[in-house]
Amino acid sequence: MSEHDSKRYFWLKLKEDFFDDDAISWLEEQPNGKEYALFYLKLCLKSLKHDGVLIRTVGNILVPYDAKKLSEITRTNEDTVIVALELLKNIGLIEIQENGALFLTQLQSLIGSETNAAERMRNARAKAKELGTANNVRGMFAHCSPELDIDIEKDKDNKSGKPDYAQEREEIINYLNEKSGKAYRPNSDKTKKLISARLNEGFTVQDFKTVIDNKVSSWFGNKDMEKFLRPETLFGTKFEGYLNERRVNKQDEPDDYGLNIY
Repeated sequence: MSEHDSKRYFWLKLKEDFFDDDAISWLEEQPNGKEYALFYLKLCLKSLKHDGVLIRTVGNILVPYDAKKLSEITRTNEDTVIVALELLKNIGLIEIQENGALFLTQLQSLIGSETNAAERMRNARAKAKELGTANNVRGMFAHCSPELDIDIEKDKDNKSGKPDYAQEREEIINYLNEKSGKAYRPNSDKTKKLISARLNEGFTVQDFKTVIDNKVSSWFGNKDMEKFLRPETLFGTKFEGYLNERRVNKQDEPDDYGLNIY
């Protein structure tokens, strides 16, 4: 495959209910909320190629973005940036890492990518489908590139013999529902992907239960944070950090414990 064919492009995948999400909906409800939501999407785009991490590399050092620089790169009023950052941190969409980098906690679920070769194959399949020859696409275009498009790769993965983790997933989600009073389904695509990813990394069902216990003890009963007792928050990129947290006793919590949790 040529270097041009292997070059990878990234984009945001926004589901139709993106703006109905609790956090995004709350953000838009704030004064100037539409500007804050737009600023958040711009940050997502700026950090796409870096797995949600946004920090400047200057020579051999890492330099955190300040409000002025974020204002410049997103073409957003600096005062708007300052307020938006605080709100985004409070609702858990942004975390400030130890080195000062911005980490967009939910970005992994929004990233799409493909190579030039995969794009050509996808377009070819769509064209062939229009002509009524979709079943012959694989053979017709095999000479173009050894890489198949995303849909075909997904079909291949389903037949690859990878563990399904159905039993483990049901046990984990049942435990989450029992502890949080929710009614999540173990077979939704996002939940399956998150749980499989963590299990493939070597974490156990008991690890999931520990994370659930830790965060239920911290967030349950807090109207601002209880909504984050959900698979996409608990089982995402911060899973290991949640696993190693000391469980919080309610009487030990500061009044503003929910403002800077992640």
